[in-house]
Amino acid sequence: MLTHLRRAWAVLIACAALVAARNFPPAYAQGIADPNQLTFEGSALVAAVIEAAKADYAARAPQTQITLTISGTSTGIEQLCNGAADVAMAYGAITDSQIADCTAKGVSFVELLLGYDAVALVVNNASPAQCLSLDQLGTLLSPGAVDVKNWSAVDASFGDVPIEALYILPDNEQRPPRFLLDRLLAGDGLRADLQVVETAAAMSDKINVERNALGIMPLQDLIVERTPAKAIRPLQIRTGTACIEPNAANLDEGRYPLSESLLLYVNAARLDKQPLVDFLRYLLSSDGRRALIELKYVPPSEVLYSRGISYIETRRTGRTYSRAQAVNVPANTAGVVSIDGSPLLNALVKELNAPFSPRFVSITLSNRPFGDASAYRKLCENRVDLIFTTRPPDESEADICQRNNVPTLQMPLGYDADLIVLNLENTFARCLSLANVERLFSARYNAKTWAEVAQGFPEQELIVIAPRSGNVQADALLTRAARGQIAPQFRADIPENAQNDDPLFRASAVQNALGGVTFMRYSEFMRSGARVQAVQIDAGNGCVSPTLANIRNGSYPLARPLFATLNLNSLSRPEVRAYAWYLLGDDALTILNQQGVIGAEASTFIALREVLLERIEAIERAAATPQPTAEATAAPTATATP
Repeated sequence: MLTHLRRAWAVLIACAALVAARNFPPAYAQGIADPNQLTFEGSALVAAVIEAAKADYAARAPQTQITLTISGTSTGIEQLCNGAADVAMAYGAITDSQIADCTAKGVSFVELLLGYDAVALVVNNASPAQCLSLDQLGTLLSPGAVDVKNWSAVDASFGDVPIEALYILPDNEQRPPRFLLDRLLAGDGLRADLQVVETAAAMSDKINVERNALGIMPLQDLIVERTPAKAIRPLQIRTGTACIEPNAANLDEGRYPLSESLLLYVNAARLDKQPLVDFLRYLLSSDGRRALIELKYVPPSEVLYSRGISYIETRRTGRTYSRAQAVNVPANTAGVVSIDGSPLLNALVKELNAPFSPRFVSITLSNRPFGDASAYRKLCENRVDLIFTTRPPDESEADICQRNNVPTLQMPLGYDADLIVLNLENTFARCLSLANVERLFSARYNAKTWAEVAQGFPEQELIVIAPRSGNVQADALLTRAARGQIAPQFRADIPENAQNDDPLFRASAVQNALGGVTFMRYSEFMRSGARVQAVQIDAGNGCVSPTLANIRNGSYPLARPLFATLNLNSLSRPEVRAYAWYLLGDDALTILNQQGVIGAEASTFIALREVLLERIEAIERAAATPQPTAEATAAPTATATP
C-alpha cells in the first residue's frame, strides 16, 4: 500500500513538473536563469523566418540555444503572458484582451515588426480590371465562385470579357499562398478551379501574354517579376473609396488590405538577457532579414527597422507598430462631435462627413459654421471639438488657447483658390488689382462697362456672369477684394438664373461673350474645357498668375489654405477619436482630391496620424496611471496635545 502511495505521489510530482515547465521557460522552471536559452513560441509562418535566421546565426553565436515551439499566434501570446516564453511569434497584432491578460499577470512586452505577408493579384496591362473591393474579390475567388467566368460578373464596368484563367502558386508548408486570402474572404478555402503554376516566373510569363487572366502571387515575387519587358501589373484594392496600390510604402502605412504583419512580442523583463538582445538585433539587421525575403515576405523600410532596434534599446513597451488599433472605435459608439468653421468650407465638410455617418450611425456630427473668427474663439474656449478654417489662428487666438489650456492639432488639408475668368479675346484686363476685382463684383459700383473697372480700360459692355444671390464663394471673394470693409455687398443686378450656379456653364457663357467675366475655383477652371483665360491678380506686389505653384506657396492673392484643427482635450472621447482618425484616412483624402482641393497629400496625412496616435497614447497612459486619493493628498492636520 505504501509503495502504491509513493508511486502516486511520484506521478503527481511529475505532472506538476510538466505543468510548471509549460508555464515557465525550462531555465526559469529550474531556477537557473541561463541567458543563452531563448524560447520563441507562436505562429508557424513567423517561426519559418526565425528558423531560417537561426541557422545562419548559429555560426555567429554557437552558445546561444534558440527553442521554437509552434502553437499558433494566440497560444504564443498566452505563453508570453504566462511568462513561459521569451518571445511570442504573431501573425497579426496582439488584441486588447491579450494585452489585458499580460497586464493582469505583470508582463510588459516590446512589439517588433519583422515584415509583411502580402499577396498581389496580377493581370495583363490590357486587362479591364483596375481596382477591386474585398467584396468583389470574394465574388471572384470564394469557394462558390466557380461559375464566375466573366469580368462583368465581378464588376459590370469591366465589360463583357471572359476570364481566361486564374493561376496560383503551389502550396508550401513555410508559406502557403492561399492562407492570407482564405483569412480575408468568406467561405472555407478558395475556388477549386485555380490552376497551379510552379513558379512566379512561369506565372508572370503566362500573364504577360494572356490579356484576361489573373495570377495570385506573393507581392515580393511581383517586385522581382515586374520589369519593363513584361506587360503585367497588380490590381489595386479598394478600401472605402480609395484604390490602394500594393507596394512597400502602403504596407508600412497599413493601407494595403491584402497583407498581414509578422510580429514579435518580447517579454520586456527578458531583455536583461544579452543573447536575446543580440539575436533580436540580428533579426532586424540586413543579414537577418535575408531569411524573410527568401520566404517571399516583404521587408519594411529601414526607418521601421531602425525604430525596432530603438524599441529594444529603450525597452519601449506596449503597441508601437500596431498602434492604429488604439483608435478602432466600435461601430455602435454613440456621441456628438461639435464642429464649427468657415461657411466657405461647409459644402466640402458635408462631402467629407458623408461616408463617416453610415459607419457610425450613433455618432452625430453637429456642424454649425459661423466663420473663422467665431470658430477659433469657440475652440479656444473649449466649446467645440473641431473646426474647419481658411486660415491659421492669429497670435491673439493662439494665446487664448494657450491661456485656457486648450492644446490643438492643426491638420493642413490643402489649398483652394478663386480665379477671375475672362474671354480669350480680352487683352486689356489680363492683370487685375484687388480694387479692380471689387469694382467688378461690388454693389458699391455696379459697373456697367470695363472703363468703370479701371482707368484705361475700354468703354466696352461689362457682362458679369455670377451665381444667384447668397452664394458663399461670391461673398468670400468680395470680402477678400474689398479689404477693410464690413460685410461688403455683392452686386444685385445679376439675373437670378439657376444655370449660373454651375461654374462650367459660366465658363461657356464667358467664352461666347467678349465683355464677359466670371469667377470659379481653380479645380472648376481646370475641368471646364472652355476657351477662356484666368487673369493675374495684383495685391500690391505685382501681377501673380494663378498657377498651382503660386497657390501652394501663398503668393497668389485669391488663394486660401484649408485647415481642420482638433481640440486635443476632446480626444478622450471615442466619438472624437473615430472622427479625427477618419479625417486622416484614405477616404477623406480621396474626397478632398475629388472636390478639387489642391495639395491634399498622403504623406501629410500619414505624418499627422503619427502625431494623433502619440496623443491618444499619452491620454491612455494618463488614464491608466493611478491618481492620488483626496485622503493621500490632503494637507496634514495639526492636533493639540493634552
